[in-house]
Amino acid sequence: MLRRRIRNPSRARVRDMAQKKKLRKKALPTGQERMKRIPPTELGLRPQKFEFDPKKAYSPEQLAEIGAIALRSNQIEAQIDFIGSHILFSKTPFWLQIATNNALSLKAKLALLRECMERSTLLDDKAKSCINDSFAEVLQCRAYRNAIIHHYIYDHAQGIGTFVDDAKKSYQILVSLDALTTLYKIMCSLLDEVREVDLLFRMVTDAQRPGQMDQETRVFKPFDDNYLKANIIPHHVERLMKLQRERKELHKLPHFPDADLIRSFNEREGGVGE
Repeated sequence: MLRRRIRNPSRARVRDMAQKKKLRKKALPTGQERMKRIPPTELGLRPQKFEFDPKKAYSPEQLAEIGAIALRSNQIEAQIDFIGSHILFSKTPFWLQIATNNALSLKAKLALLRECMERSTLLDDKAKSCINDSFAEVLQCRAYRNAIIHHYIYDHAQGIGTFVDDAKKSYQILVSLDALTTLYKIMCSLLDEVREVDLLFRMVTDAQRPGQMDQETRVFKPFDDNYLKANIIPHHVERLMKLQRERKELHKLPHFPDADLIRSFNEREGGVGE
């Protein structure tokens, strides 16, 4: 019995090492990634020359796109901040709206808005799906923006930078002119979507309900829920869907320039990432 107890831990360690090795092997890039990926370990993919001066590493057009992405991202986040504080808490004192805006992160505000959306009786499943799609894209673009703004110059010739995220994991991000220009166009389209989502939440939270003026009494009468669900909200949802289709029809974010080499290395090593 004693010998069995001694051998079992060693077998467990062997299994653990094999599993960890398998996980490391799966964590390598596949060559299918767009915009962001785990750094490859192949030494042949390292840049031949390093450049540490941003103005020498990148063209003026690249630097301009990086600045434009940062500013456009600020506009998107400001719109989400407005919905998540001033619209969602429109019936509360202004100081509480400001305190809420300062206390909640962007992810927390989006989670709160999703909770509000799910509990709404004015929005149907199609409307909720559209809003979720826009929110998911907001988080994705924000992740790209953070990577671009906080990246370090790596392979400037191919437009590849490196960065470490909040979880202390290392990644690579594309900063080529094509990648930056494409991302900026996507973010411009996304801002229009978020503004449309803003209008929907104004009705959902009753912060700004549409209505009409009574011709006799000259008193403004808000539309009731049935009228909103039948006439107003479907119109805004259709506009949101149209904007989302336009965004998805834009040029897709590019693959990494060495994607073919990554796939050939993986095939040589026995199908890594398949």
